[in-house]
Amino acid sequence: MGVKTEFRSSEPISDLEKSQINSVRAMLQEKLPNGIPDDVNTDLNLCRWLRGYHGDMEKIVKNFATYLASRKAAGFVGDDFAEKFFELPDIEPFLQYIASSRLQDRQWSDEHNAFLFVERAWSQPKEFIKTFKTSDYLLHCFGYSEMLQQLILRREKKQSADKGPVQFIVIFDLNTVNITDYVNPMSGYMKLWQIRSELWQDWYPEMVQRIYLTNPPRLLGLLWKVARVFLSEENLKRIEIISHTPDLAGKFLPAWLVPKEYGGEFVNTVPPGDETGVSIRRKITSADYYKPYLHYKSHGIERPKPSHKDVSPSDKFIFKIQVPKDKKLLWDFTASGEVQFAIYRGNNRNDLVFPSLHLITNKLNEEGTLNDVSDSEVSFEFQNLSGYFTLKLEYTVAIV
Repeated sequence: MGVKTEFRSSEPISDLEKSQINSVRAMLQEKLPNGIPDDVNTDLNLCRWLRGYHGDMEKIVKNFATYLASRKAAGFVGDDFAEKFFELPDIEPFLQYIASSRLQDRQWSDEHNAFLFVERAWSQPKEFIKTFKTSDYLLHCFGYSEMLQQLILRREKKQSADKGPVQFIVIFDLNTVNITDYVNPMSGYMKLWQIRSELWQDWYPEMVQRIYLTNPPRLLGLLWKVARVFLSEENLKRIEIISHTPDLAGKFLPAWLVPKEYGGEFVNTVPPGDETGVSIRRKITSADYYKPYLHYKSHGIERPKPSHKDVSPSDKFIFKIQVPKDKKLLWDFTASGEVQFAIYRGNNRNDLVFPSLHLITNKLNEEGTLNDVSDSEVSFEFQNLSGYFTLKLEYTVAIV
């Protein structure tokens, strides 16, 4: 039986898109003081951005610049990044709680010009948000998306010129989901899912070809309402709900591409993934919950008395501090609402030392240590993302 799916490989670059790529490249070169890094300065990559943003070049330039500065600040760079990602000190401690694909790009389909990615949904959402700061989880998702992009860029370097952008296909397993956990759109874990989805849609447009939701809950109407909170209309069209798991292999995807768990033929034998190629997570207990303010204790000081600031709706607050030579900076904050947060040197927002992230502190404060800001002025930027409510901010900064 042939595979029945309306989603095929991405179209090659058109003549109109070639002209648009040249235009957006020129705009980016003018905007970025150090130019566009070679790895992402390809026609196929810029084509993804053009398609994802429907040709809105001003929006592309703004978001691309923030993405590049954040990528550098997070340390998600280097030719070997895809190989070293899982070993990074800010990533490795949390892998035991996340069940995501370790297949890299090994499950490859020439027909789709895409590789397979598998992820299992959270099984303990209420415990999850007590274990990860928002920034911890977003940095994991950011770095993972960058790893997938690097695998895509490598593939594109080797492919023939008549092919379109490389993408990946997602199998997202909902088996462990209790859909009633996601009824409240304002809950901390719902907001975290929403922010995660915004990040990859803003910074990694058009990388996903198709999303297959397996083992869906019975309340499909509620599932669609949840999905609409997370995804753009464009990405909602990429979703296929697989109510009968064996249909995935053969009806939607080739059997050889699909893991045996989902009715296919593939069995992973490469550690550390399971037979499906997904990392094996363990149950979260109260002993795993995040313990705040330990970075002060580890440097031999008590947490300093915090400062407070009311930030008006849609307004921005910037706090500056001069760091002496051979000193480092410790910081933390909580906010009453959603905040776009970034740390950068002086007045140069393109010189980020902490990525620009959309954060919430419903359950846990945000905190960190900046080791490489000696002998420089550092700016902490807090933007109130609410257009209606004042943001109550409590923050602490210490030089050690």
